Amino acid sequence: MKKIAMPAVVAGALLMGANSLVAAMDSVIVRFVAGEVHPIGIVFFRNLASLGALYLLIRSRGFVVERTMSFHVHAIRAIIKLLALLAAFIAVTQIPLASATAIAFTMPLFVAFGSVLFLGERFSSGRALSLAGGFAGILIVVRPGAETFDTGAAWALASAVGLAIVALLMKVSAGREDPVSIAWLNLLVTVPVAFLLALPFWQTPSLFSLFLMTLQGIGGLFAQLSFARAMKLADASLLVTVDFIRLPLALVIGLLFFGEPIRLDVVIGGAIILGAITLLFHREGRGTK
Repeated sequence: MKKIAMPAVVAGALLMGANSLVAAMDSVIVRFVAGEVHPIGIVFFRNLASLGALYLLIRSRGFVVERTMSFHVHAIRAIIKLLALLAAFIAVTQIPLASATAIAFTMPLFVAFGSVLFLGERFSSGRALSLAGGFAGILIVVRPGAETFDTGAAWALASAVGLAIVALLMKVSAGREDPVSIAWLNLLVTVPVAFLLALPFWQTPSLFSLFLMTLQGIGGLFAQLSFARAMKLADASLLVTVDFIRLPLALVIGLLFFGEPIRLDVVIGGAIILGAITLLFHREGRGTK
């Protein structure tokens, strides 16, 4: 296996760190705007801003948007991703930011589970251990049966499952697709669909909220492209560890901005989920060498 140069690894880690920071701020903006705009409205304005930013990027840099897959497959994937994003936004309005963040990290575990069920991949002992550890971490975070358990946890899990389905659809795609093409086709589908879904709940945002959602959309596009670039520069096991800075960020932001106490069970459960995902990527990566 070709050894990756250290500068590329550092660049990948920095890009992943930037992606994680943007993701943390995404949740903060949702919290600030949710009292004024319904979550599906936030999804619409966010994606609209992403579409506008991407259009300007394509025009200024002369990207050629390729169609390497049939449009209906892109459309299905885009709608599932739209629903997953909506579920994530509902979750952060109902449960603490740190809890929603910790649950979101389970997405790779659902991908591993789905790969066994639907793609016929081998259910190795390492994969079984990772899944068991990850789901144990989920139980610690959501505390089923406890008074603090909220439907927001179910929304967060639904979002993780939805994004896992998107990842599985990416896995079965023929060859590697250009991230810019994926983002463009995704937004062309999700913006009009989100607008139609938002109409029954329409609330015209204030200029400040519109500004925040525009920043959110531009940041979301940057995060998506940064993630795709980071995956080409560094190993997934390293990047998933870097991405975990989102949890302490969510803990601090939740405490400072929203007065959410730092729960020890979220820290412990999140650490267990991190360990499970790291083990998963380590074993999977070693198996491909």
